[in-house]
Amino acid sequence: MTETIFEGGCLCGAIRYRASAPPMRAVICHCSMCRKHTGAPIASFVHFPIDSFTWLKEQPKRYRSSEFAERGFCSQCGSTVTMHEEVLSDRVQVAIGSLDQPDRVAVNDHVWTQDQISWLDVRDDLPRFHQSGSAVPTKAI
Repeated sequence: MTETIFEGGCLCGAIRYRASAPPMRAVICHCSMCRKHTGAPIASFVHFPIDSFTWLKEQPKRYRSSEFAERGFCSQCGSTVTMHEEVLSDRVQVAIGSLDQPDRVAVNDHVWTQDQISWLDVRDDLPRFHQSGSAVPTKAI
């Protein structure tokens, strides 16, 4: 396995994937929809070019969470796996926690910090955006 290959999947192993290109970007999201989707105080997603991405086993079941976005999860174990935004159709966004080696991903910024839980204190020097970041468009919310 070369350093440009990233693999991951869900908790039970029914879903497995591979990305053969470096990440385009990675983000920590504080929005309430991501909290509901993951059950965690924050969510983190890494973006891979769609043409470098392959499903090795099952694909996630998708739930339309808004007019412009779908969230993917394992239908067997319930793991959060993906986020799909129509305006970002050139990429696949996978939950960083679903990667086999999540430490290999460098996060770029925090988004939707206006919704951050008051007791959560994430101490890093990453840029923070009140709503969507400036790097990519979104209509997910």
